[in-house]
Amino acid sequence: MKPTPRRILVPTDLSPCSECALELATKLAGPFEAEIHLLHVRTSVDSPVLSSDDLGEIENILSSSEVRAREALENAISTATVPIHCQIRRGITPVAAILEAIEELRCELVVMGTHGRRGLKGILVGSVAKEIIRRSPIPVLTTREGTGTSFPPQRILVAYDASEPSLDAVCTTADWASLLSANVTLLHVLESIAYPDFYYLSSPRESQIEIMEHIAQESLNALNQVGEEHLGNVEHEVGVIRGRAAEGIAEYSTTGGFDLVVLATRGLSGISHTLFGSVADRVTQLSKVPVLTVRWTRDTPKRASNAAARPGGHARRQRPADELPPSFSVEQSPEMTVIRLHERDSLAGEDPRLIAGLWDFLDREARAPRPVMVALAPPGLLDPSSLERLVGRPDDWEGPTATEIGRRIVREQNVIQRFVQTIRELDSFVVGVVAGNVALQLAAPLLACDYRIVAADTVFVNTTRSFPRTPLGCMPWLLTRIVGSSNATRLLLDVPSLSADEALSLGLVNHVAAHDRLESEALEIAGRIASVSHAALFALKRAMTASADDFSSYLREERATVERISSHHPTALRA
Repeated sequence: MKPTPRRILVPTDLSPCSECALELATKLAGPFEAEIHLLHVRTSVDSPVLSSDDLGEIENILSSSEVRAREALENAISTATVPIHCQIRRGITPVAAILEAIEELRCELVVMGTHGRRGLKGILVGSVAKEIIRRSPIPVLTTREGTGTSFPPQRILVAYDASEPSLDAVCTTADWASLLSANVTLLHVLESIAYPDFYYLSSPRESQIEIMEHIAQESLNALNQVGEEHLGNVEHEVGVIRGRAAEGIAEYSTTGGFDLVVLATRGLSGISHTLFGSVADRVTQLSKVPVLTVRWTRDTPKRASNAAARPGGHARRQRPADELPPSFSVEQSPEMTVIRLHERDSLAGEDPRLIAGLWDFLDREARAPRPVMVALAPPGLLDPSSLERLVGRPDDWEGPTATEIGRRIVREQNVIQRFVQTIRELDSFVVGVVAGNVALQLAAPLLACDYRIVAADTVFVNTTRSFPRTPLGCMPWLLTRIVGSSNATRLLLDVPSLSADEALSLGLVNHVAAHDRLESEALEIAGRIASVSHAALFALKRAMTASADDFSSYLREERATVERISSHHPTALRA
């Protein structure tokens, strides 16, 4: 596929905002040598309570309105200087019709307004645009009325958070900027983390400032490397700001005089958002300039460095599939992946090579997942001694060692959060297996698994009072959703330790096995899970993940499921 789009879809409800979207698409179609497909959707009306006479009258009204809509479309393109094809479609919902058109017309970019007419005649109201951003398999360029006057863009802002989705957004930006001779700014937002007051009781505030300054400098270094590797000879600069991601990106784009903002999105919800889903939605709402969202999926081909084909550029080395670091080993069958972590430092982030190897493997697994993944942790990986080794004793939190400990905590926090995010987003049903004691503050990797197995002698140790300054890594969020708010509060504040059987009764774990039978029973359970159809396991995991996020996310997932069914089987909703 050509790096820049050759077919552009512009859904329209004939509102001023849609006219603005068509204008932007026209300005892009010239340099991209693209054709435009202008789409108007009329929603079908069907109900078992309507009589045949009622349906006939409705059909007459729709037919008449389609004639007027076609005339309006023809008027809209009467002065066009690029190829534009008009089309009117009927659909159960606007979203379903737009997604269907993307596939049938083989479009490579959607350009649409974020606000259109409201009421029964409306098509492109904000919620529809949001749903298209979440579900479109191709990039979506959104605009509000009055934006996009400086198009094609000459100054492009792309948000980068070190994830593969955001790297794909950088590569897309490089393709556009190279063709449009545009300047690119790589932006990273350092989100402020609000820790409880007692985190600072034994730690000077200055050390926290030094930590953030160190992270900001490391972020600038990383951005410069990304620019060198993936932008090549495209003129670019970098920036790091502090604040909330969405608000920071939107404000920076306005004050910096940018013509376009580029974001990555996975169309997901919950704690996994960095520049995904909700942040992209929020930037689209707040931005005063057009926003291009590039949706990354597990099927997205891995992008080689765009700089490789440009003067002065070089490609990043990709780790071969069979080059696994000694920190873990893998056994695979058609139904199952078994990953054994051999070193207790595997998640500690002390050795970047070990962590990079783990991320590379999990990334490859996400692209071709087995129905079940079993993660076997070595004894001591999550126990209190690992916590003490990581953060030291309270006496170490003063003086010159405080800053280095703070850096280790932030690094560990990032590693655990990424591991949790990856486990939750894998299509595989993940079975986590842990032997030995577990420090509650380090339990997030286990709690993120879909099925949790521990040894009978495992004890969950609450070290909150001994180690108040620790990398929680989403643990309170996960704990609350597994055992409930009341039990989570009691465990964190009043319970010094929890046996394996007590954890089982609370639902914190799903199975307890004798220490010498832990691995064999875990593999036996995983085998039974793998006997369930992959499609059923995938649907179950997605529903469980959505229900654990928040109620609105769960409802959105249900609506999307119903819409996917009804778009292919219109009678399903009446069944």
